[in-house]
Amino acid sequence: MKRVWIGTVVIITVVAVIAIFNNYTGQAAGEKTVRIGGAFALSGFGSGWGEVERNAAILAIEEANGNGGINGRKIELIVEDIASSNTKTVSAVSKLINVDKVGVILGPSWLDTFNSASPLSDENKVVMITPSASITAIKSEKNYSYIFSTWYSPDREAEALVKYIEKMGAKRVVFIFQDDPYWQDLTGYLKTQLKLSNLELREDFKIKPEETDFRTVLLKTKSLQPDAIVFGTTGEQSLLSFLQQRAVIYPESMLFTMTYIEEFAFKDNYKGLLENVNYPSPQQPDSNFSEKYEKRFGKKPVFSASNSYDAANMIIAAMKEGNMDAESIRTYLLTKTFTTITFGEARFDENGGLVGGNFVNKRVKNNTIEIVAENT
Repeated sequence: MKRVWIGTVVIITVVAVIAIFNNYTGQAAGEKTVRIGGAFALSGFGSGWGEVERNAAILAIEEANGNGGINGRKIELIVEDIASSNTKTVSAVSKLINVDKVGVILGPSWLDTFNSASPLSDENKVVMITPSASITAIKSEKNYSYIFSTWYSPDREAEALVKYIEKMGAKRVVFIFQDDPYWQDLTGYLKTQLKLSNLELREDFKIKPEETDFRTVLLKTKSLQPDAIVFGTTGEQSLLSFLQQRAVIYPESMLFTMTYIEEFAFKDNYKGLLENVNYPSPQQPDSNFSEKYEKRFGKKPVFSASNSYDAANMIIAAMKEGNMDAESIRTYLLTKTFTTITFGEARFDENGGLVGGNFVNKRVKNNTIEIVAENT
């Protein structure tokens, strides 16, 4: 009788442990794969970013699976399209959490813009690592403890940009930025850096998302006679319209923007429009990634591809060390230093933003990218 009682206790204990494990990983016992969610903008105006994020994640997972996966278990990426909208982002993330039972999600793309899904991370204790969103914009109202970002920290971007503008001898600047969470978050940091510099902000123009008529703004800007225009807009048609109209109305103006512009430099319809556009960019230490990506997908990695590759490898590294539940993955991310292809040696700060790497000053010249100098 005593042996039966002990055996029953053992069975109950084993069942309880399995249940706890299933609750943490969201996967049934005995499954041969480890599931990771992917929430990417594969349609809509953010699809250029979401596609490369998905591809880079696939590349990282294929490499990991080729090296034994997670302790012999293959990694499976379950992808949902957020369709470049808040509503679709919420439904995509909800499906990954409640139907697919994932404990960690790569993405969502542009979580600072499609921020309605952010509360789902803490409510369900699911780690999200977005490769294309400002961590400070995401957490402007609440510090979601399960959200991380491998995108560039806006405070460091702003500092690098202001230093570059000063090095170019400018004194008076005008801002022309899209009125959305990412660009306005960056604008705030730029204004903070301006106070520490000798630059004067003559005007701060806010433009609507997907705006295509910049004539009034450009004419007003020209009347202010700034030494430099600092601009940023996400939509490709909006960007193209701005550059085309600026070439007619105010072609002599000196332009500055952020690193995202690099991805348009080699497109035929931008030739000449980006000549002498200046921007700071992280000094990427690994060129091998570009070769691997192009060989696998037949195109160059652009936008947030390297950031997504880094995010996927961080998750894989955590799991390889036995961190299979969201809480232990979160702790791992906050306590480790990573060797990344985007920043070199980097770590997450207490806010979930990535810290590391150096910036260089770049310029588009004769349809090529030239490094002007290190940004120190």
